[in-house]
Amino acid sequence: MFSYIIGDGDMITGFKLVGVEGKEVSSADEAQQALNNVLTRKDIAIVLISEEFSSQASLREQIDKVRQERVTPMILGIPGSKGPSSRTELSDVISKILGIKI
Repeated sequence: MFSYIIGDGDMITGFKLVGVEGKEVSSADEAQQALNNVLTRKDIAIVLISEEFSSQASLREQIDKVRQERVTPMILGIPGSKGPSSRTELSDVISKILGIKI
């Protein structure tokens, strides 16, 4: 099982450096389309989405629906490269998720 990231270019580059596949997006519509595509894959266990997109209403509804109806993939909103919406550092989130120190 693999992880997948949906976010801006900086996020995608950072996660690719540690072996995580992803899709660069620049709008909530693109993020929603990327999520729809990844949900068709059986090999993805964790989907990480930039909070910039996952906090928007249309995508939030879809994420909540997937969480209610499916066991996998686990979908998590994480702080983006432009700055976190909370006080959690992106490097701390990556360390917790991947089990590596950055």
